[in-house]
Amino acid sequence: MERRLVAVAGSGRRRWTPAGGGAAAAGVALRRKVRELRRLVPGGEEAPARSLLVRTADYIVRLRARVELLRALSAFYDLPRHDGAGAGVPPRP
Repeated sequence: MERRLVAVAGSGRRRWTPAGGGAAAAGVALRRKVRELRRLVPGGEEAPARSLLVRTADYIVRLRARVELLRALSAFYDLPRHDGAGAGVPPRP
């Protein structure tokens, strides 16, 4: 049986695996990624895999809108940014 050296996803390590095992490894990696998406996306735990991708795309759009809103509010109130720029809101009398 032929063997080859493959990288273990996310570990920075390599291990020997039987040749042709790439499809099985890809399936394992895909299941791991779907499980992680289910954990991250609200309502993803009970969603079927196909609708999970739609929920993920919708969630990304909502997160981007939220970031834009927070940036606009920050600019409006001139709050200090994470890089230290901005004067901040003067204290109330």
